[in-house]
Amino acid sequence: MKPSPARLDPAAYPLHKAVPIRFSDVDMFRHLNNVATGQFYEEARFALLAEARVQVAKDDSPVLVIANVDTAFLGQARYPGTIDVATGIVRVGTRSLVIGQGLFVGGQCIGCADSVIVATGPSGPVPLPGPIAAYLSQHLLPEDMAS
Repeated sequence: MKPSPARLDPAAYPLHKAVPIRFSDVDMFRHLNNVATGQFYEEARFALLAEARVQVAKDDSPVLVIANVDTAFLGQARYPGTIDVATGIVRVGTRSLVIGQGLFVGGQCIGCADSVIVATGPSGPVPLPGPIAAYLSQHLLPEDMAS
């Protein structure tokens, strides 16, 4: 993944979540471990999807599963500190969506990720319920931010 220049600007994302860097997230040089970065994306992604799922009754809500995550590592973060996880929706389809995210430290982008999420039911993929799709569409990224 090579993020578009627009993805490097935290102001372009509609949602932000501050997540503290834990000591367990770093290597012996106090740099944020590349593997740990996935947990920062996950923290904000889960909050967004949890809010989307409450738009419909629990029995009508599909299971939203990750089908793919594409990550670009662009810089380093150090402990102690806080990561601003910026999030928006790249695309909402019939049965899936793409979440676009950036990790920022002091306004500097240290990573970007796109996550493909699929709505599933007992028999496989199902359509996203209208209220969920509408909620997610309120958080669309500008078109020039598609990677």
